[in-house]
Amino acid sequence: MAGELRSWFLRNVLEAAERQLGALAVASLHAKLPPRLAMHAALDRLRASSAVDSVPLDEGEEILLSVDSLLGDGSGKLLEGIGIDLAARVLAAQGGSVARAGDLLGTVARLQAFLEHPFVGVPLVFELRRNQAGFSLTVGVTGHLRATRALRHLTIGAIVAAERFAREVGADTLKIFAENIADRSTISARYLPQEEVAAEAPPPSRRPPVIRPATGSLSAEVERILRSSSPPRAASEPDTEPLDSATYRLHNATPARGPAIK
Repeated sequence: MAGELRSWFLRNVLEAAERQLGALAVASLHAKLPPRLAMHAALDRLRASSAVDSVPLDEGEEILLSVDSLLGDGSGKLLEGIGIDLAARVLAAQGGSVARAGDLLGTVARLQAFLEHPFVGVPLVFELRRNQAGFSLTVGVTGHLRATRALRHLTIGAIVAAERFAREVGADTLKIFAENIADRSTISARYLPQEEVAAEAPPPSRRPPVIRPATGSLSAEVERILRSSSPPRAASEPDTEPLDSATYRLHNATPARGPAIK
């Protein structure tokens, strides 16, 4: 399953990296990429692309991971910071129609369109379940391990941005854990206090519900916002990846910076 990645999304990612690291850093990325990728990572070309333009997903996912490895430290922190930046942009533009005050789970659920729209011609998994400690979110790009890895980091950033808008928990309360198995990434957000966990624990026979928000007109509006080039005023890998895990604390959400460009 080949699939494609929308050009405007790559533009948004590189512009977010430019806001965090500076224009010289992003220019250095273009120089470091092989020609087959560099042609798709030129900001001038991406800014001139139309809303329907896209690049092959195999190359798009490699560019996303190259942004993290060549401009960041390769840990995913830079992509998480970019995810914060891009999701915050959608939340700020949509206001109350996406961000739900005091409801982190609901706000994350309504970011499904934000995560789905960059991908064309390939199924994207988005399964959100409430649990005793908070919620778990399984995401993945079917048949694409590297795209799933990039999506995992972007999604973690989106959850952090959602918490900042929902303001349901404190900065020292939200803990995010993630692990990848093949083309699925399961992200667990833990933030409910122990007494609330005990009070809301479902009976053993009940399966936690899967939250599947309706997209409809909201999806079209999110795509319109993502395609916009004006940010609001207010953040190559191998083909297979072993089981791994990461812990993300909200107060460590400052994106990693790449090496200084001389």
